[in-house]
Amino acid sequence: MLLLLRSLDISRNGLTGAVLAAVGVFLPVYLTVTLCAPVYRRLSANPALQAFVKGVTAAATGAIAGAIVVIARHSIHDIRTVATCGLAFLTLQRWKLPEPLVVIAAGIAGLLLFRLPVGT
Repeated sequence: MLLLLRSLDISRNGLTGAVLAAVGVFLPVYLTVTLCAPVYRRLSANPALQAFVKGVTAAATGAIAGAIVVIARHSIHDIRTVATCGLAFLTLQRWKLPEPLVVIAAGIAGLLLFRLPVGT
């Protein structure tokens, strides 16, 4: 995966590179979940598998929370980014919209907010 992202060189390929990187990150996970779902459904009544899934879920939650802190430290640095983050969080809490929809909306907001001159 890292080699794929490096070969795309997102800093030079802009939106195209970002889209290809997103597809490279999310498509394998989506396909894995989709292809393994029938097997998981068959085995889901197994108590050992249920315990395993609970442990993996807790670990994934911790890893995601840690990643959020790292990403937030690098991404939230002015009033516009604070507002975008806050609105995305409130939108997810209030209306329970699908996360990809909120991410796309926040990306569009970022394009509008950071391409338009502020102040002078």
